[in-house]
Amino acid sequence: MPPSRRAAAHALRAAPLALGAFFLGCSVRGLLYPAPPVAVPSPAPAPLQEVRLEVPGHEPVVAWGGDSPSPAAPVVLFFHGNGENLETMRQAGLFEDVGDLGVAFLAVDYPGYGRSGGEPSEEANLAAAEAALRWVRERHPGRRVAVFGWSLGAAVGIQLAARRPDEVDGLVMVSPWSSLAEVARVHFPAWLVGMALRERYDSRAAAARVRCPVLVVHGEHDSIIPAAQGRDLAAALGRRGRFLPVGGAGHNDILGVPAVWREVRGFLERLG
Repeated sequence: MPPSRRAAAHALRAAPLALGAFFLGCSVRGLLYPAPPVAVPSPAPAPLQEVRLEVPGHEPVVAWGGDSPSPAAPVVLFFHGNGENLETMRQAGLFEDVGDLGVAFLAVDYPGYGRSGGEPSEEANLAAAEAALRWVRERHPGRRVAVFGWSLGAAVGIQLAARRPDEVDGLVMVSPWSSLAEVARVHFPAWLVGMALRERYDSRAAAARVRCPVLVVHGEHDSIIPAAQGRDLAAALGRRGRFLPVGGAGHNDILGVPAVWREVRGFLERLG
């Protein structure tokens, strides 16, 4: 076959692979960052307080916070799942659940979510997380800081704890993955994941740099992020990690299980 025809034939064979990788990349990104089309009001509905966080190198992001009755209680920095924003959390009663823990808290909308500027990405989300941690440390000096993340938020939380080991005193991860690539391979062919996935969110690698105590909570019937990944992550944390399997719970209903909040309360009380 002449060289030109060989090149053309190769291009025809490569085209479906390239298109597959392109569409997988779009699909994975859409699955990873499906910001809900629910408006986030301003100012925040009482008793919540709105906070505008300056993020170096990025557009500002918006967070909602609440105070605690005890000035000695820990402060919880909350990172939500990928299909939520501050208003959907409020409508679901999540801020009431967090407030019932007796702690001060700050919940952050990722870049591109709600009224936060920019676009979500691993780098942008982690920059926003670090800005939130700085704000919490400045606003609540001397208080213990616990990071609480669910699903995508757990991946953000463990990266923050790994980057700032001296500033994070405790970590709660609910429905975490061991790495983004591993959870993507649960839903997509491995070769396409390898071609199209650019972000890492490698929680297992971050675990080696985490110094604080960690509570890992996972629903045993989770079909989106298998419980085996949470168990693997807890094992990677060694004595710092405690794994709590939740029987009968899946991915989207786990924060509705009262036993989960009892465990979180106990964890925070021991931390304080």
